[in-house]
Amino acid sequence: MIKIWLETLKKNGKTMCKNIAVYYLIFIYWEVLLYLEQHGTAGISIWNLLFLLPAAIFLTSLTGWSSNYKKTNIAAETILLFAVSAFYIVELIYYRTFGSLLSVSMIGAGGDAMANFGWSVSATIRESVGRILLFEVPVLLRLGWSLTRGTGIYDACVHPFLQAAALLVWVLVAVSLPLAGMQDYTAYGAYHSRYVDTDTASAKLGALPNFIVELKSSVFGTGTDTGFLQAAAEDLNETEEEKETILYNEYEGLDFGRLEDLTDDDVTKALCSYLGSVQPSRQNEYTGLFEGYNLIYICAESFSSMAIDEEITPTLYKMANSGIVLNNYYNSFRNTTTNGEYAFLTGLWPDVARQNTNMGVVTGTMGQSIEKDMSIALGNTFAFSEGLSGRTYHNYYGYYYGRNQSLPNMGFTCKFMDDGMHFTTAWPSSDYELMEQSVDDYIDSDRFLTYYMTFSGHGNYTTNNVMVARNYDHVSEMVDDDIDYTALGYLSCHYELEKAMAYLLERLEDAGKLDNTVIVLTGDHYPYYLSDEGYEDLRGEPVDEDFGSYKSTCIIYNAGLGRTISVDTPCCNVDILPTIYNLFNVQYDSRLYAGTDIFGDGLHMAELYNKSFISEYVKYNYATGETTWLVDENRYDRGFLDHHLESALLTAKNRYAMSIEVEETDFYKFVFDNYQRKQRVAKDAEETEQVDAYTGHMKDSE
Repeated sequence: MIKIWLETLKKNGKTMCKNIAVYYLIFIYWEVLLYLEQHGTAGISIWNLLFLLPAAIFLTSLTGWSSNYKKTNIAAETILLFAVSAFYIVELIYYRTFGSLLSVSMIGAGGDAMANFGWSVSATIRESVGRILLFEVPVLLRLGWSLTRGTGIYDACVHPFLQAAALLVWVLVAVSLPLAGMQDYTAYGAYHSRYVDTDTASAKLGALPNFIVELKSSVFGTGTDTGFLQAAAEDLNETEEEKETILYNEYEGLDFGRLEDLTDDDVTKALCSYLGSVQPSRQNEYTGLFEGYNLIYICAESFSSMAIDEEITPTLYKMANSGIVLNNYYNSFRNTTTNGEYAFLTGLWPDVARQNTNMGVVTGTMGQSIEKDMSIALGNTFAFSEGLSGRTYHNYYGYYYGRNQSLPNMGFTCKFMDDGMHFTTAWPSSDYELMEQSVDDYIDSDRFLTYYMTFSGHGNYTTNNVMVARNYDHVSEMVDDDIDYTALGYLSCHYELEKAMAYLLERLEDAGKLDNTVIVLTGDHYPYYLSDEGYEDLRGEPVDEDFGSYKSTCIIYNAGLGRTISVDTPCCNVDILPTIYNLFNVQYDSRLYAGTDIFGDGLHMAELYNKSFISEYVKYNYATGETTWLVDENRYDRGFLDHHLESALLTAKNRYAMSIEVEETDFYKFVFDNYQRKQRVAKDAEETEQVDAYTGHMKDSE
């Protein structure tokens, strides 16, 4: 048998090796082209090269079948190559449209994306024809070669051998990954961690290999690692006397140690153990600054500091430069509106990595939250603490991203396009019209909580966009003639938000509600439709995809404050909700959130979607492991700096992992079911004790 195999391999070996080499070079070509589009340089990692080898072997196993039908064999090979090239072209178009690679977990949203982003995707395709043709060059060259010289035929028994060889080589490469180091930012972490994002993992492993890993995770699950959380609480050095006088942001009687004893689930136990180690935030001088006020909470499509201009958007400029001004605020996300929206509404990180996706529910963490307990979300918390019902308005269809289910689950009654509101345009629709149709619903209420998800700022930023066309002439009169067209389009879109805010402030002032209303406004993600030239024209500096592009603005505006509070604390999307809870003196438990009150004690970081972060002392790129100190290292004790970096790294990982697991396991249902049950038992016991005392008192009186 062995002799037969050896003879077969000898007979077919030259043809097999030739085809493996051809396919391998084609794969490398595709990966380099895609990497060039993402990073501006023609790079490829050693692990990408290694993982492409089994891919080339597997593709070889799918060809060379028909010895009698040369044309059939050529056609089959060409179709296979076109199919694989289509994968890279889809990734190219998705990246050029949305600013990141397409993950397996987002495929479920593909139909909706094409239906709703179709015009934008079409425009991207038209603009990318040259790049698309570059991806097809090796396919056409291979077709020409095959038509003149053939493709090579193997014996039937060779095909399963090649497939087994592909699997073996893949496994050998995978088990060799520890050679790269076992840190999260290495290829090992990119392959094994369920907490790594698609772009970071693809840079380490390659786009196609990472897609295969994600597909495996989607089908077979990502596994469970109960060591994903480690205690990293900051020591606040409180004396026993101080502890008796300090007021903490926590629910009285919420004991994670006791909750841990109520479950046999390893992940739930790990979450209880971790959260029990977290120091709750302390109330501070800003606690209750806006207690009893109205709150208007706005997540604005693609809003950033680049949309703020004293002449073009004077209302936004006024709001951004008064009230509470966050000087070191970073918008954590590259794209996908519901990522930033989820963080803004829950104070938790969305899953931007290898989700255990429930394909029966809307894609993304916000969509998956439909079936989960969201007691910690904005609307539910205000209802629980303040007895205040929340309203939500969005100028697009409620079914998109499943907002018509997720937002009610977060404590809001909702109105959407064609569901309580109607707009003159559909994509994008007007923020000004959104305000016109909603303010009357709540303006005369004694107190209100209102959440808006706006839409006018959506790209692309050409005159094909109806918001750009609507405001183009007005805005172009106020900018330089040589400004990039996407920058002009971006400002034109956000002029519609400017009109909306001006209208809102006017209505609040007329109703006598402006001084006791707080408006919080930030963007959902970085404006990825801006070209590099447009970004540079608006920002005044080149694109910095590691950190600089994420530097942004979160407006916390109150006209009646009478002063400006300037805050230098590094912060990001997940920190806004705990900060607002503290400012409004809302009852909440700070341990249940990944974000932190920016006025509180402890470690503060502006963290990005890929776990890169900026603290007071250091900037850390999680994708590369690069550390940049923001202070003079010679002025600080090295032990202090090393401890700070270690603590910050662990905290960044913990907060992200905790966020993913609490949503995945529906942890808050477990917490609040048992906590509320305990409260009810305590209340019943107290009432029984009161009745017994009253009865005893009556007997004594007799």
